[in-house]
Amino acid sequence: MTTLAARSSMSNTATIAMLESLKARLRWLSALKIHNANHLRESPDGLKVGGHQANCASMTAIMSVRYFHVLVPHGKVAVKAHTGPVLHAIHYLLGTQSRDQPQRFRGYGGAQSYSSRTKDRIPVDFSTGSVGLWVAVTLFASLVQDYLVAHGGLAPADTPETMLRCWGVSA
Repeated sequence: MTTLAARSSMSNTATIAMLESLKARLRWLSALKIHNANHLRESPDGLKVGGHQANCASMTAIMSVRYFHVLVPHGKVAVKAHTGPVLHAIHYLLGTQSRDQPQRFRGYGGAQSYSSRTKDRIPVDFSTGSVGLWVAVTLFASLVQDYLVAHGGLAPADTPETMLRCWGVSA
């Protein structure tokens, strides 16, 4: 993840070039993970496990910016289920996931097809599953944060929104 100092010292052109490069790598890694699971990994019964390459491809730009440019300490991310391969690609690039996890995507002991706090070996803020829970859980987390700020349990300066505003970034 880029640091605040690195963000402020990079020109807009350099930042965009870096994010475009990351986006291309994430698109390639997520598609390779799905291809590997369906065509390269040994499958005794010959069944394909599926995957959502188009969904992943459509989210790489957003997730590149979110994870590598605007994510702040205390910031949380809920990843919709069909974009799980991109999340795992991000953590592979960050060095928080070993190579064998993406290679065993949707296999026994491998990376999950959706973000899971209990099954994944990478840091996951919210388990999302495939039923749209990421919408509800993020709304609830936001309400809890607002409650904590209103009742003195969390300093307003420690909220991700305040940190982003201090850095001149709109959430």
